[in-house]
Amino acid sequence: MNDTVIRENELQVLLNSLDEVRITYPLYEGDLLVARPEGTGYSLELPASRETFQGWLAGYEPIAAELPNYADFLECMLASGVARYANQAAFDSMLVSYGQLKKAVFFGLDTNLFYHGFASNNPGINHTSYLIVDTVRDELAYAINRKYPAKMIEEMTARAPGSREFIGELENKRMKRSRKAAYLALKEYRTIRDRATEIASPGPHTHLTEENDRNIVRALRKFEEERYALPVLLTADIYMADLCMAEGLEYFYFDRPYRLETTTCTAQGFRRLLFNLATVFGFIGCNGFAVFGEYGGKGNDLDELKVRYLDDETCRDFTRELTICRQLQKLSIER
Repeated sequence: MNDTVIRENELQVLLNSLDEVRITYPLYEGDLLVARPEGTGYSLELPASRETFQGWLAGYEPIAAELPNYADFLECMLASGVARYANQAAFDSMLVSYGQLKKAVFFGLDTNLFYHGFASNNPGINHTSYLIVDTVRDELAYAINRKYPAKMIEEMTARAPGSREFIGELENKRMKRSRKAAYLALKEYRTIRDRATEIASPGPHTHLTEENDRNIVRALRKFEEERYALPVLLTADIYMADLCMAEGLEYFYFDRPYRLETTTCTAQGFRRLLFNLATVFGFIGCNGFAVFGEYGGKGNDLDELKVRYLDDETCRDFTRELTICRQLQKLSIER
């Protein structure tokens, strides 16, 4: 097969050859999104609604839980910075108010905010202002290593025999939940861990979400009692917001958009979106290419993807352009 392993930033080489980008998922009929160059970025049409995903998934029971749904699509959009929370403007205003306080303000990140790439998409907050309860780190570590058993791969292939070459790449690789933890949350955690402050949980880590949530809230309350500072828990989980209210902890609840609208994004944001879709979904189609985020033979480098070409001419053209770009990068020419 015509396969090439690339890195996330090299997706731009693929995109530069396309006047219109149509992203699909091989097991579904229809486009997930359509992108067209506009200025220095892209305009995005989003034909796949929540109801569209529900229709796609209806034919795949009992393996539907392992296939991408609308919530996964939304999460990729948030993590890419392409979509924003419905109440993002309210938080931005709140952030200004926090800056006027005499005491230092720290922001505790709930686990779901790592999946949404919150720190990367909010550069106005210095990474030294973040608090990470060790429970969050443990939750991510627990989530990243679940792999597909052979029986599930057989079930998926039986339900979608026409996509055998795609599904086969997932054998003994990460399941959907683990892909999301590894490629979204863990990558985000690594970007801030060296400058953020990690604080200890008052209780042991468990596999019970409710207990871990209590530990996160109580750890931040203890931090507030021991320091002349204001910890604010940031969360997109309404249950966590209720816990904060009960414990008297300052918090901000982020409201996910219910429906994604046609929008625009930067070239970097679109490239990140393609990476997130390929890794969270496992693989996607992109015009005359297939892009695999998870595939047989992949090592521990979370930044790598595999591109598969549907014809030899496309393979030759892309490989030539990619080789030129890599040779230019080796020259270390400064901008």
